[in-house]
Amino acid sequence: MPDASGVLTEEEAVELFAYLLTSARTQLDDPARYASMRLLSAAEALRDMIAGRVSPGVDAMFEATVGPASVAQEQVNDREIYTRSLDQLCAIVARTLVARAGLEEAPDG
Repeated sequence: MPDASGVLTEEEAVELFAYLLTSARTQLDDPARYASMRLLSAAEALRDMIAGRVSPGVDAMFEATVGPASVAQEQVNDREIYTRSLDQLCAIVARTLVARAGLEEAPDG
């Protein structure tokens, strides 16, 4: 029986697991940038599966990633915009991780 305290349901975990494994297989035949696109899609799927069931800080991080992820998906053929969008997504996640770890620097003053 699944643990009710888990963030993912068993069905969601199986869906994400299957997506990641089948994506690994398709990468043998797909163009190079598809791997990045599939990882972004997997991250979005995970976000969408658990949004609203996580702490407010993580939910805020998820909400902040919606726009940049959409831009990245729409502009995948423009390497510069796609890269900039992924960098923005990474910065959002990094700020959240730093805050969660209590590593934020105190403001000068």
